[in-house]
Amino acid sequence: MIKRIMHMAAIAIAITLVGTSCSDEKKGGDTRSDRARSGLQVNAYVVELHPLTQGLSLSGTLIAGEEVELRAETTGKLVEFHLDEGKQVKKGQLLARVNDSEIRARVEKLKSDLQLALDNLERNQRLKEINALSQQELDVAMNRVDGIRAEIRLAEAQIEKAEIRAPFDGKIGLRNVSPGSFIGASTVLATLIQDNPLRLEFSVPERYAYGVKAGKEVTFTLGHYPTEYKATIYATESAIDQQTRALRVRATCANPRGELLPGSFARVSFVLNGSPETILIPPQALVPVLGGQNVILARNGRATFVPVETGIRTATSVEVVSGIEPGDTLLLSGLLQVREGTPVNTTIVDNW
Repeated sequence: MIKRIMHMAAIAIAITLVGTSCSDEKKGGDTRSDRARSGLQVNAYVVELHPLTQGLSLSGTLIAGEEVELRAETTGKLVEFHLDEGKQVKKGQLLARVNDSEIRARVEKLKSDLQLALDNLERNQRLKEINALSQQELDVAMNRVDGIRAEIRLAEAQIEKAEIRAPFDGKIGLRNVSPGSFIGASTVLATLIQDNPLRLEFSVPERYAYGVKAGKEVTFTLGHYPTEYKATIYATESAIDQQTRALRVRATCANPRGELLPGSFARVSFVLNGSPETILIPPQALVPVLGGQNVILARNGRATFVPVETGIRTATSVEVVSGIEPGDTLLLSGLLQVREGTPVNTTIVDNW
């Protein structure tokens, strides 16, 4: 009898335990179901258009404002020499002269001949007035005067060719000849440069060429020196270089103290103001995948992986060229926990 009572008690305890376990399993199942229905809690951002500001750092070169190799237009011996190395000269200043004594002597003779021809013309005109001279003889005298004047102009042009004058204000470099040297038309006497202002030349990649405009200010440094200088863009090449896929740009910079030297390497920095129609997202919203990058959007309460093409990167944002549109809801958190189609419950944030 006692054994029967104990057996029945054991059965009752077992039934109770089974019931409790089933009840707990039911509650646990309900909890997981509720969690699945509510979705993973994540932060999200509604995609908007923003203006894009991009800073560029490029290599450039300082070049002279103007630069010319000083040469004579004729052959001969240098009889005047004013090429002082490192000296500033003014436009039109005589720098050197090739021996032109024969031409100058010829000019003097032609001037004497001209005076005689003018005197003869004057006499013939008086004779013509009293009909003592024919019109033909008067015309010959006038042609003689015109001919001598033309010869004088030709000789004076030859004298100008024998003179080497400064074509602009500038600084003379190191000379290659000495006074008394015999030179030809191919002989470079020295180089004349305009060192104030100087020009800064650099190339901008094709994708950023839209932001280069005349009048835009840039800054640059030289070598390892921290001093920052300013220049203003004044012109660009008319087309993109097909070999380098870059646009050549030139800027002008003042050099009143002559501390900047043409030919120096320059590190150019300037800011591009991009189009206001640009989608920017935080870098952490990108999910790297084989062959590209994805972002995760919330669509109809579920996570959707979307491939995107990116453009310019800054320290705080990434430009998205294609793949998403303004108004899309972009996931910013929980990126490692969601899978395609995972239910999500988003909390919209204004910025990242």
